[in-house]
Amino acid sequence: MEEHEEKMVLEHTPVPGYRKAFYIVMAVGVIYLALVFFRVLF
Repeated sequence: MEEHEEKMVLEHTPVPGYRKAFYIVMAVGVIYLALVFFRVLF
């Protein structure tokens, strides 16, 4: 006797503008780290 339980799927609708904001924040972080890295070297 097998019992099959259905899997719960957690879904959400994407927030508009989130992807653009994520890329902007990542770019600022990478630029900041690059500036710090080059200041230490030179």
